Amino acid sequence: MTPLDQASAILLIGSIAGMAGAVAFALVRRGRPGGVSSRTVLARGGSYALLALLLNAAARTGVPGMVVLTGAISAAGLYEWGRMFGLPLHHRVAIIIAGLLIIGGIGREGVHATDWLVGGLVLAGALWPVVRSDTGRAIRDLGTAAVGVALIPVLLAHGVALVVERGGAGGALFLALATGCAFSDVGAFVVGKTWGRHQLAPTLSPNKTREGMVGNFAGAALGLAVFTPTLAGVYGAPFLVAMVPLVALGSVWGDLLESAAKREAGVKDAGRWLPGFGGILDRIDSLLITVALAYWIARLAGVPL
Repeated sequence: MTPLDQASAILLIGSIAGMAGAVAFALVRRGRPGGVSSRTVLARGGSYALLALLLNAAARTGVPGMVVLTGAISAAGLYEWGRMFGLPLHHRVAIIIAGLLIIGGIGREGVHATDWLVGGLVLAGALWPVVRSDTGRAIRDLGTAAVGVALIPVLLAHGVALVVERGGAGGALFLALATGCAFSDVGAFVVGKTWGRHQLAPTLSPNKTREGMVGNFAGAALGLAVFTPTLAGVYGAPFLVAMVPLVALGSVWGDLLESAAKREAGVKDAGRWLPGFGGILDRIDSLLITVALAYWIARLAGVPL
């Protein structure tokens, strides 16, 4: 079996086991006051299982599948971003198109696409304040739109680049990173809810605790450990060990970054797409940062293609 075949099988087995665990937990908790509700656990378990299936299908179909999935996620995320900050309709449409161009360009030409994407999109964006002049908000809207494009499709495109440059091994790493992020989030949620006493970032996210950070690291370690036999021969054990703190800290970084955006926008959730989570940004915030960090660490460390 190839690394991708093995990673795919691990993810499928893990999603089934996770859903079974969520059902068992919900049955045990049913009717008991306090703590995490059975409904929340089932909703989150179902959302995780659905996302796992979509990720698996995308990775197994290579670059085309990754482009379609990340393009769809980018479009949904940018829709939420534009809605959160009240961007005009033409800006919302423009950033979704820009996101699709970025992901599609990376899928077609790899990182060489940045030669024309960066300059072209910057010039196109610079037209908006002139063509659609609004002296009350034109530059602010352009800045908000540009930040959304940088944080969502640009970071997601690193996942596509992994598959373009590394083929099935890149897809396997993407699945491992996504799983590690999910486990890290779950670990932080469980440990924080159970033992959390000291706030981590009171201004940005009062519910996050320092104790929850322990759960972040434990979850990341567990999520990545199941992929170690698959990926160690390709990326090397030192790289996989380095991925544990990267995933744990990247998950917290991405989560707090999205919290900062939601605080400024004055909303609780980015959207209502996923039961138990809210919007698509609420679910992918950890992965956005983590996949970009992993791509650059692999590239700068000279991990063989």
